[in-house]
Amino acid sequence: MSKQHKPQYLLIFCVLAIQEILGTCQTASECSPRFAHTVQDNPFFWNIFGKSKKKGSGGSSKDIDEGSREIDENSPKYEKLKWTTSDWIEKNNFSLEVHYVATEDGYNLTLHRMPRPGSNPVLLVHGLLTSSLAWVVMGPTKSLAFQLFNNEHDVWLANLRGSPYGRNHTRFSIKDGDFWSFSYHEWGRYDLPAIVDHIRNETSFHQVWLIVHSQAFNALLVMCSLLPQYNERVQFVQALAPIASLRNQVKFTNDDVRKVFKFVKKKTSANDYELLPKNFMRDKCLKSSQRTECEKWFTLLAGNGQYERTMNTLLYGQLLQGGSIKEATHLRQLWKSGDFVWYDYEPQGNLLHYGTVEPTSYNLSQVRVPMILYFGDTDAIATPEGVHSIYAHMLEGVKGVYRILADKFNHYDFYISSDVKKLVNDRLLEHKEKTLKNQLKYVIE
Repeated sequence: MSKQHKPQYLLIFCVLAIQEILGTCQTASECSPRFAHTVQDNPFFWNIFGKSKKKGSGGSSKDIDEGSREIDENSPKYEKLKWTTSDWIEKNNFSLEVHYVATEDGYNLTLHRMPRPGSNPVLLVHGLLTSSLAWVVMGPTKSLAFQLFNNEHDVWLANLRGSPYGRNHTRFSIKDGDFWSFSYHEWGRYDLPAIVDHIRNETSFHQVWLIVHSQAFNALLVMCSLLPQYNERVQFVQALAPIASLRNQVKFTNDDVRKVFKFVKKKTSANDYELLPKNFMRDKCLKSSQRTECEKWFTLLAGNGQYERTMNTLLYGQLLQGGSIKEATHLRQLWKSGDFVWYDYEPQGNLLHYGTVEPTSYNLSQVRVPMILYFGDTDAIATPEGVHSIYAHMLEGVKGVYRILADKFNHYDFYISSDVKKLVNDRLLEHKEKTLKNQLKYVIE
């Protein structure tokens, strides 16, 4: 494998901060980037993903910047970067069950549960490039999963295909291109319905309360539009940083998107379909020589954050891993079309899949589940304009639109803000109780 082929993975992450974020590799080779492109291209982010220093050349694999001494490899805090979702729950002395859900098209998904049998079930659904880990990674005093459990809820943590806990298939391995042939469409058509039905079958409840982040909202729209019966199986939805149509609603430029997708195209041509293999972000963005550039582009494409800079250790070291190139491509199609559309396979492929030359738009009039939308002022992906556009197109279902009460709040602050309990979690619980009692005021902020 040539070292000049490493650049493209974070490029893809940055555009995917067009929403939206760990991976379990079976072998070391599966965790290695596999690219095909040439040095003379002078790639975007070359200073991050280009030639890295070898041992003996003045660089060090432990070259951590001054702001990140807490992740010294010999420290207990560094050890936490290796914790799985189960570790975060069990090592903090909370109850855990691990469930397995098979989808109609052959994916086997892991579902984490913090059980309170007989209590109202709540399902937390991660967005692109993350996993169930996102809801526990700040620990018992801040992360939403723990707070919900302490408030007497039966807590379920989803893992969608492509995440570290959604990498098993009845026929394909993660080395097969067919394994990675999915986007949020398949999340909504197969994964989310299978998980909702599993929870209903395991509990005495016929409806499930959902909290979704970023692209998981897309999956919800797909599920409820293609399978309208699920409008009755979901009690209500709280959508954090939701996205749908992206055209003219993001804070980065069209030129930024085009530059990144030149590399996405080359990656596809090289038959490499996975995004951000295990530990890639940790290796690339926790080094002093590269971290500043990572932070620069993360801020551009995700927004100006409210969380403390030390949280970048969790962001790069643990949170951002696992996804498919097709997911990125589908998001670009939303950005390009200005509509919430099915995946565009181009005319010949569309005729094969849909019987039409152009992909159709999802029928959002079928989505009837009551929902509340939340956004941050400085989110570069789920911008205030974009979230209010969702409200404008879904007046019947949207029961409120709420701004997070902070001067700076970006796409991933919903997971790792230092004040996430006060700014997000407490409001979610308050609004949930008022909604169930029909006491929530209709507010559009």
